[in-house]
Amino acid sequence: MAPTLIASSLFDKNIGKFAHEGETCLCRFGYLFTDDALYKLSQLELIDPEDEIHTYITIECVGAADDDKARITKTIAKMVDDDASDEEIIKHLFDSGYVDESKNVDAGRIALRSYFFIDDAGQEVEAPQVAGVKVERPFQQQGLSSRAYMFILNWFDHLVCDDEQTVPGAKIWAGRLYDQCEVRIYNGKGQVFEDRLSELGVGANGFLPWNKGMNVDISRWAPNEIQQKVQKFIVLIISRATAPPIGYCPA
Repeated sequence: MAPTLIASSLFDKNIGKFAHEGETCLCRFGYLFTDDALYKLSQLELIDPEDEIHTYITIECVGAADDDKARITKTIAKMVDDDASDEEIIKHLFDSGYVDESKNVDAGRIALRSYFFIDDAGQEVEAPQVAGVKVERPFQQQGLSSRAYMFILNWFDHLVCDDEQTVPGAKIWAGRLYDQCEVRIYNGKGQVFEDRLSELGVGANGFLPWNKGMNVDISRWAPNEIQQKVQKFIVLIISRATAPPIGYCPA
């Protein structure tokens, strides 16, 4: 399927809580920040998964020492203004004793499945595909999802969008991700990259990746465009080589 805009009420992927009840394996973890807070991301591999989802990326908002969240926010803002790197900022927050991980709170999670595509060299590549994402309400509207997607590129060469997206979810790809990295449009049926995403949800050469599902209000999608004639098997892909480095992963 192409990325299909669906109503939020039809988003039936139950990742509002950690659904997997079996064994997991912690693979690695790292940190990123938004304007407001520091976050810890952990990659969990599911042992004997129940379905095609094999990996969860859990997201925690890192707690503040002495509950002084403002100190973390001010430090991030000042160091960003001073052009410090993400690694420098995150290390400083820990070295200064501003954080307390015993006070971490759940902020969200991203479920991943596998997707296979043919790269420019004609080689088959396996990449993680977003199978669902949930950001808890207090942490929404902070750019967390887009930064988390780019952070995942520390661990994988590529990240593929979901087959079905709510309008807010699609706007992350059409807006924040397009603004910060190259978003390529891939045709899974023809096994070829069709275009590179440009403004208004349209490819630089005019290719339209998104289509409209049934019973979905797309008024909030405007002024972005959608397919007039549905073309299936289209996905969007971001890659480490053409995205800015986000966050810091301890050795």
